[in-house]
Amino acid sequence: MKAVVLGVSHRTAPLEVRERLAVSSERLPEALELMHCAFGHAVIVSTCNRTEFYTLAPDSAHLEWAPFLEALYPLEAASIQRYFYEYEGDGAARHLFRVAAGLDSMLVGESQVLGQVRTAYSAAVSVGAVHNPLSRLFHEAMRVGKRARTETRLSRNELSVSSASVRLARQAVGPLAGRHALVIGAGEAGKLAARALVQAGVGTLTLTNRTFARAEELSRELGGRVVPFDDMRRALAEADIVVSATEAPGTVLTRAALEQARGGDGTRPLAVLDIAIPRDVDPDVRGLPNVSLFDLDDLNGVAEVHRQGQLAEAVRAEAVVDEEVARFRVWWQSLDVVPTVASLRQYAEDIRLREVERALRRLNGLNTEQQAVVEAMSKALVKKLLHDPVATLKEQNDPRHVRAVHDLFRLSSKGEEADVAQSGGET
Repeated sequence: MKAVVLGVSHRTAPLEVRERLAVSSERLPEALELMHCAFGHAVIVSTCNRTEFYTLAPDSAHLEWAPFLEALYPLEAASIQRYFYEYEGDGAARHLFRVAAGLDSMLVGESQVLGQVRTAYSAAVSVGAVHNPLSRLFHEAMRVGKRARTETRLSRNELSVSSASVRLARQAVGPLAGRHALVIGAGEAGKLAARALVQAGVGTLTLTNRTFARAEELSRELGGRVVPFDDMRRALAEADIVVSATEAPGTVLTRAALEQARGGDGTRPLAVLDIAIPRDVDPDVRGLPNVSLFDLDDLNGVAEVHRQGQLAEAVRAEAVVDEEVARFRVWWQSLDVVPTVASLRQYAEDIRLREVERALRRLNGLNTEQQAVVEAMSKALVKKLLHDPVATLKEQNDPRHVRAVHDLFRLSSKGEEADVAQSGGET
């Protein structure tokens, strides 16, 4: 078996494509079930800058993704597959390890993605869509992500999407002291944005969310006022900065609503930061006078400056990933050895049982104690004969030895996937 990942990210697709391919938390169980039925194993990692599908496939197989993609999205696979990348085997493991370590993020080293990987894995477990050895791959990825941050200084200069957005706001409206900020959405991204604004010294913070209680909870932590989601016109009118970070499936802030809220005040600068996917803010907002609209793709400039500052630590983290990929490869290859050793032992045990039965029939009259001696001797012989071959298989973990054992002893194959399942993935 091999691990396989099909994905799309900020590296391969513009925001208008990524938002159409995102899998919302509401739709995730349905998507996992669909993928599980199609491929037998499924983990879906969907963040603001990536959507990735992880599964398993036989070594010799190349997965046909088109039927699954067309079942998941109201799109023709041919129109979107050019945006996807696909990795198999070591490549899939390396990619997931780099994602968990923050090395594949737009903002190198950001730690939020590690929690998103953990959440994605937990969601797959909750619907029974992930099994060993894919489960082991995700456990290792989470461990590698932690190790990369522990053994390097990646997290010391960490920059999140939310904090990077605040930097853009400062560029658009100047110093934040005394400024009015409105945060739309009290989910994880909204919380991070609100904290970043407070830390940056914003004067007044207003929070709104479809679930009013969640906005109130965040306001108790950070201060500021709360307004009902359907009544934020006044807050929009007062705002110098608007950050929208909801999980809504469509537009939350239209050009007409913002134009109406601002009235005739087109001279005051306003920074609108849309860090949601799908996007919350109508792109036509860019046409309003003195309104600067920034979306996720507009973070590239900030990201590049940050990437240069993280370069040395990123190189160290890549070395950690290389070491862990090599380590994981050894474990993965051992999955072939486990069922082979089990088959070899069963082959020898079947022969032993037949020969002991034949011997006991010929030695008619042996008492129970004498029969036990024959039984023990036969088991000892089999154990001694198999010791060196089994030890060699486990120690050298060489696919050529595995094939040779199957050929020499004519071991029956139960199918590659069944063998991996029997191994339990933990050796």
